[in-house]
Order: sequence, then C-alpha cells, then structure tokens
Amino acid sequence: MYNLRSTYKHTLCLLFLLVSACSNDHAKLDQTIATLDANKPVAGSYVIIPNQGCEGCISTAEAFVKKHVDRSDNIRYIFTRIQSVKLLRIKLGSNVMSSSKVLLDTANMIEYPDKEKEIYPMIVTLKDHKIDKVTYQSPDDAGLDILIEK
Repeated sequence: MYNLRSTYKHTLCLLFLLVSACSNDHAKLDQTIATLDANKPVAGSYVIIPNQGCEGCISTAEAFVKKHVDRSDNIRYIFTRIQSVKLLRIKLGSNVMSSSKVLLDTANMIEYPDKEKEIYPMIVTLKDHKIDKVTYQSPDDAGLDILIEK
C-alpha cells in the first residue's frame, strides 16, 4: 500500500531544504571571506583577484590595487590562486603587500559563484555583514569603475 502521508512529509522536508538552500546564494563565499578576514566590515567591498585568468583584466585590477589601496577603508583586496607570493610581492610592491587591506588566499578557498567567470576579478559588495551583490571586472563589465564612483 502506498503511504501518502509519508510521501507528503518527505515532499515538505525537501521543499524546506530547497528554500533554505536558496535563501543565500553566496553563503559559502560569505563564509570564506569571513575566514580570510577576521575584521570583516559591516559594509564595503572586496576585490577578489585571481592570479590566473584574463591577463588584461587581472593587470587592470592589480594596477587598481596599487593606486587605490590607501584611498578607502571600505575596500579590501583578496588575491587568490597565487602561484608565487614572491612574484606577487615584486609586481605589487612591499608597501601594498604589507597593507592590512590586502589579504592572501594561499589555500585557494575562494569559490566563484559563477564558474564561467572565475578567470576575472570579482567585486563583492557587502551590506549588513552579508553579500549584497557580486560583479566582475571583465571585457564586458567594468566592475572596478563602480568602486571609484562610491
């Protein structure tokens, strides 16, 4: 005999799990950022720069970091997929690398929510300690320009 009541309970449980899983699309990224930055701000932005990917986009992001690292307390920079910390230090300079706003993801914990865009720098905007928006610096998107306007 088919147990309709049991099927109904399983369907409700499955629905609850799906709704709760979708309630924060960026929960894993949010948790990873909190792990990398113990002083995570209430509001602000993180520029996450992969060491591999779109060379022009990454170079643009690195130049942005060098120029703006001391300009805003609301922007922090995370470098991920680092091949060599020593080479990164040579590219950015010791002053930039020693800034408290520059974080290194040496364990490669950052996972992009959009897998097809993981070759681009990612701009994560926080609001009330949670991720509000994710944009990218790519040939089609000028995410870093938004940070300058703020």
